[in-house]
Amino acid sequence: MATHSSGIAVTWGGVPFAEVTDLQWSYGGGSSKGRSVAWTDDAGSVSISCLGSANISTANWGDRDTLTITGGGMDLTYVAVFEQVAASAELNGVTRYTATFKILDDG
Repeated sequence: MATHSSGIAVTWGGVPFAEVTDLQWSYGGGSSKGRSVAWTDDAGSVSISCLGSANISTANWGDRDTLTITGGGMDLTYVAVFEQVAASAELNGVTRYTATFKILDDG
């Protein structure tokens, strides 16, 4: 049975993103063995598009905090680094914001 993508909430550092319109995440990547522990420098990424500007700031670039996604079968909680922010305005329409994060390997 299909999972409905409704009721999705996303927070970063406890602050919710407002009016999320699109959400994509991937987890996993190549791992390396080093000094008896497996680790990766690319655990995955998250892309969030929204209409509200909460959490959307160039000042967040490079910051690390907990990214939490709940609902709609998209549940995920990891420490992530704020990688990029973008804004796109539609003439006489709305401004859409996109934030991308890199998931950090906490293993």
